Amino acid sequence: MRKEILFGLGAASLILGAAAASRYGQSAGLIDGDTGKRVVQVVIGLYLAWCGNRMPKSLGKWSSLGKARWSQSALRVGGWSLTLAGLAHALLWATQPMPVARPAAMIVVATATLVTMGYAVWALAVCRRAS
Repeated sequence: MRKEILFGLGAASLILGAAAASRYGQSAGLIDGDTGKRVVQVVIGLYLAWCGNRMPKSLGKWSSLGKARWSQSALRVGGWSLTLAGLAHALLWATQPMPVARPAAMIVVATATLVTMGYAVWALAVCRRAS
């Protein structure tokens, strides 16, 4: 638990550091406003991909093998969808014009979230029927 909290604080510091560095670069005239926004969004996308990659590795203790199996299945689907969404988010913000990047990145992340939640609900229903 302590390790997770420390990691969360470190990740938040990284995102805030990227935002502060972007703001400083804008005020010093090194980068424009759009580039600053893009840098922060790319960092957020890469963090989302990293968190998605960690999801399947975070299986807790379960009372039965069946519950553990369905939980692991939901974590794998969620991990894949959020990892790919994070990478797509970062790629969209790095390469696409602002009017395209903003809505497309939101759509990608929202779709991955819906896939994750939908599969988790389905896996829970199947697990309960099997119990």
